[in-house]
Amino acid sequence: MKENKSNVKEFIGKLGPLLALVVVCIGLAIATEGRFLAFANIMNILRQTPIIALMAVGMLCVILLGGIDLSAGSLLAISICCSGVVMQKFNIQNPLILILVCLVVGTLAGAFNGVLLTKLHLPHPFIATLGMKNVCRGLALLITGATAIAGFPKGVTFVGVTNVGKIPLSFIMTIVLYIVMHIFLTRTGLGRKIFSFGGNSEAARLAGINTDRVQIFCYATSGFFCAVAGIVYMGRLNSAVPLASLEGDLDAIASCIIGGASFLGGKGNVWGTLVGAMMIAVIRNGCDLIGVSSDLQQIVIGAVIVIAVFIDVLRGQMDAKAKRLAIAKSLEAAS
Repeated sequence: MKENKSNVKEFIGKLGPLLALVVVCIGLAIATEGRFLAFANIMNILRQTPIIALMAVGMLCVILLGGIDLSAGSLLAISICCSGVVMQKFNIQNPLILILVCLVVGTLAGAFNGVLLTKLHLPHPFIATLGMKNVCRGLALLITGATAIAGFPKGVTFVGVTNVGKIPLSFIMTIVLYIVMHIFLTRTGLGRKIFSFGGNSEAARLAGINTDRVQIFCYATSGFFCAVAGIVYMGRLNSAVPLASLEGDLDAIASCIIGGASFLGGKGNVWGTLVGAMMIAVIRNGCDLIGVSSDLQQIVIGAVIVIAVFIDVLRGQMDAKAKRLAIAKSLEAAS
C-alpha cells in the first residue's frame, strides 16, 4: 500500500509541470476567446520556445550539480557578437566558420566559469557567474560598438527561419538535442557522475570522481547550448545584438525549476525542463495576446519563478522529512 502511494506520488510529481502547462493553456484559451489555440499562434510559440529551451537544457547540467549560471544570457550575446565581428571585420561569409566561432566562444566562456570555481576556488557559482555575466555583456558592447551587426549569410540564418512543413526547424532541432541530452544524462557514465555530484559532492569525490572536470564540463555545456541558442537567435533576427537575451539566464533557471529540478542538485530531467521552457514561452505569448504590458509580464514571470522555487523548497523539506522517518523506523525495527 505504501509502495503504491509512493509510486502515485512520484507519477504526479513527474506529470506536475505538464499538468500545470495544460491548465495555463486552457486558461489562456478561455481568456483570449480561442485566439491562443489558433494554429498560427501555436506555431509562433514553437518558434519562441527553442531559444529558452536550449539555454535551459545547458542550465540543467549546472543545476544538477547544485550550481547556477547567471551568465547564460551574456554568453549568448558574446557568442553571436564575436561571430558578427568576425564576419564584419574580416569579411568572412562562410557560414560554417561563423557558426563555429559562435560555438567555440560560448563553450570556452562557459568552461571559464567552471575554471573560476575549480581552479581559482571562488566560493560560490553565484559570484563567478555574476562576474562573467558583466564581463561578457561588456565585451559584447565593446567589440560591436554597442550596435547590432546584421546581414549574416543564409547558412547562418537557416535554422532560425526554416520550417519543415509548418513546424519550425529550430523546434525540431531542439527536440533532437533534448533526446541526445536525455540519453547522455541517463545512459552514460559521465551523466551518472553529474547526478552523483549533485546528490553529494564529497561522496562523489571520495568515490574517485574527478569533480573538477565534471564541473568544468557542465559549465562548458551550458555555454555551448547558449551559443546554439544564439545561432537560432541570429537566424530569427538576422543580426547579432549586444543586448540580446537580457533575461535569458532567469528564463533558463525558471524553466529548470518549473520542470522539477532542484537548486540542491541531483534532481531534474530534460523533459520537465522542456515543459518549463514551454511554460515561459506560453506565458509570454498569452500576456501579449491579452494585452499585458512588458512591465507587468516581468512581474508575472517573476511570480512564477518565486512560486517554482517555493515549491522546490517544500519538496526538499518533504523529502528530508520522509528520509528522517524512514531512518527512525529502521532504527526502531533494529532495536
